[in-house]
Amino acid sequence: MRLIQNNKVFSKFKKVKNITNNSKTVKKGDTFFAIKGNKNNGNLYIKEAILNGATTIVSDNRESLEISKKNIQTYLVKDCRNSYSHACVEFFSKPSFNLEVCGITGTNGKTSVAHLLKKIWEKKNSGLIGTIETNFAGLRIPSLLTTPDSYQLNKLFNQMRKKKIKKVFIEVSSHALEMSRVDYTDFDTCIFTNLTRDHLDFHKTMSSYFNSKAKLFLKNLNESKKKNKLAIISLDDKWGVKLIKLIGQKINTVTYSTKNKKADFFMEKFEEKNLKSDLVIKNGNKRYKIETRLFGEHNFQNILASFSYSIIKGLDILELKKRIKTYNGATGRLERVRNTNLEIFIDYAHTPDALKKSITSLKKKFSSKKIIVLFGCGGNRDVGKRKKMGAIAEKFADEIIITSDNPRFEDPRLIINQISEGFKIVTRKTKKIIVDRKEAINWAVKNMEKNKVLLVAGKGHEDYQEIRGGKFKFSDYDEVEKCLKMIN
Repeated sequence: MRLIQNNKVFSKFKKVKNITNNSKTVKKGDTFFAIKGNKNNGNLYIKEAILNGATTIVSDNRESLEISKKNIQTYLVKDCRNSYSHACVEFFSKPSFNLEVCGITGTNGKTSVAHLLKKIWEKKNSGLIGTIETNFAGLRIPSLLTTPDSYQLNKLFNQMRKKKIKKVFIEVSSHALEMSRVDYTDFDTCIFTNLTRDHLDFHKTMSSYFNSKAKLFLKNLNESKKKNKLAIISLDDKWGVKLIKLIGQKINTVTYSTKNKKADFFMEKFEEKNLKSDLVIKNGNKRYKIETRLFGEHNFQNILASFSYSIIKGLDILELKKRIKTYNGATGRLERVRNTNLEIFIDYAHTPDALKKSITSLKKKFSSKKIIVLFGCGGNRDVGKRKKMGAIAEKFADEIIITSDNPRFEDPRLIINQISEGFKIVTRKTKKIIVDRKEAINWAVKNMEKNKVLLVAGKGHEDYQEIRGGKFKFSDYDEVEKCLKMIN
């Protein structure tokens, strides 16, 4: 048995009916890639795959491929996960090469930038793949992952190609980059928003987390077969500055900033009014006046990223201004609850930096009102951020309600105790603990006053709650609306 290069194994297959990395979905004549994951090892399911009809097995474990049946093709590769990604691309005839693909990565802002770009370019046959949904040609599919599995991703690219989609905006997570989901995707442009603490249960260190994000530029974009490749990077983030140095002269790089005048696209000034914000963006000798319904510096950074891309790609400035002006924001991203005189916002903020940005944006917007923040932290995830989020809530909010988020297999009371460790011993700020999230939201809404703003943070667009291995229907937005109906 000889070793086959990762990107050569597909060409060795005698017949390819379908490919999969899930033994349970194998059908007669399929090719099974035995991938060793963090939780499951595909090599342990090779026999099951063969029983279900697999005629070809690919693995990076030599011992697992020592199968006695002569009618089974077996291939040994160095990296089965990478090989699977390449096979998925080849199986669907390299669909990304026929699309203009823009990948967006960063801890925060991916979803907002992707959705804004979809809005800006919707008249130009655009598609979206991201945390909330996949959206193209009138089709909307709720997402299970921020970035789909390699097979599903290339299947979507292929469907978009058939529907004559021209531009695709895709959120690229650090997990997807580590797990080779976007390997062999031909990117045209990649955008970096920022890097702050998140997913350290997976990456362990910030440097490791950064290195995963940097792969999108240094590996995926660099190896793309597209011409005129472009990197768009924020200068407001120290990791963005580091990334620019690493890229060097390899790729044409454009920068944006709300602070650094040397950026290619610099937000020279802004004015936040009651229902809108006016921005002035400087690009070389040109100045553009932009009106938006969004507020907060983080939203202005997202607009800058989207604006930079759109100007460089030649979109008509009047069309660009119109699209930004009418954009209301992505679902669950500092989303105002409708049909009420009370100021209530739903936000996906689940990291220390995101929580800080959301609270401070509301404080600036509603300077005469008290800010109430209701939040928790997810279970079986980065434990170290819990104390930090408690400290941020205490520092920037006026009142705090701690509750459960997605506890998964952890005791929500333990998570809440770890959040509370971030509080100072002596403080005048009101803090309340209500473990049940539904009860917490109910209490918060019933006790709302017109001199207060309520931020319900952590879950945003999610319509479920993960508890002890189960997914239960739950939506922060729906719960708020139910409470409002009861008190009206």
